[in-house]
Amino acid sequence: MFFVSGQVATSDREAIRGIVEKQKNAIIVASLGTFSTGINIRNLHNIIFASPSKSQIRVLQSIGRGLRKSDNNEPTTLYDIIDNLSYENLKNFATLHSEERHRIYERENFNNKTYRIAI
Repeated sequence: MFFVSGQVATSDREAIRGIVEKQKNAIIVASLGTFSTGINIRNLHNIIFASPSKSQIRVLQSIGRGLRKSDNNEPTTLYDIIDNLSYENLKNFATLHSEERHRIYERENFNNKTYRIAI
């Protein structure tokens, strides 16, 4: 398991990328800013959005990380986690941003399913 943020040196990011390319079941926890652009990992099969962003460019660039051709042709799955903390008719920012991401998925014709989990 690796953590990558803007504070991780470029040389360390490259070393992590090299390790992940060769291993199975490696996990990278990364900030949106470091993985939305500028990184190329062909062996990437799961992406989890856990940050309330609505930028179409960032969303599509982040998804694009998983659409690169992998060595084993396994598909990539995106998990988009949303905390719905809305109250009555007031929607929280995470919910509003998730609605925009969902519109992006629909416009791009991405296969997607929504699951509501009561906690």
